[in-house]
Amino acid sequence: MKMTTKVLTAKDGGDWFYICPSHLQDPGFATGEGFPHVPTADALAAVAAIKKKKAEAEKKKQLESEAASKKETDDKKSHAAKLGSAVFSGLGSVASKAASSVTSFINDEEATKARIQAQELERRQLEARKKPSYWVLHRDIFFLRQTEVKKKSSKKTASETLNGISFPKVPGGL
Repeated sequence: MKMTTKVLTAKDGGDWFYICPSHLQDPGFATGEGFPHVPTADALAAVAAIKKKKAEAEKKKQLESEAASKKETDDKKSHAAKLGSAVFSGLGSVASKAASSVTSFINDEEATKARIQAQELERRQLEARKKPSYWVLHRDIFFLRQTEVKKKSSKKTASETLNGISFPKVPGGL
């Protein structure tokens, strides 16, 4: 006999029994019911539209920040030209290129993390869709289970009845 952690119970909780997972895969024993809701095409399209709007807003924000950094770089160049220092100007452009490459690397890393999280979420949702929320026993198995429960309860009531009956005793002492 193998150990199991699966238990089937009746709706009212009166009857329950342990079951191995392989029996739950047998269509002659039980069938899965109540699978989680699968999103419709309209809902998926709405989610895609929201994601697209967020991406556009993020792109617009990035363009604005690039424009601001470009303006700042131009200010630095004009300041360097005023000072007449060509070395400072060269270092400023190298520093700005390095800063832009670092920010693009960070953005790419964040996008990769977000993509990985989205894939993990989709995988978990797919796994959840495969598992039913409840099982329905095949009618023959359910009938056998009901008769077994009825037999147990009738044995119990019969033994209680027999224990409660007092038969007359034979007179003694004669």
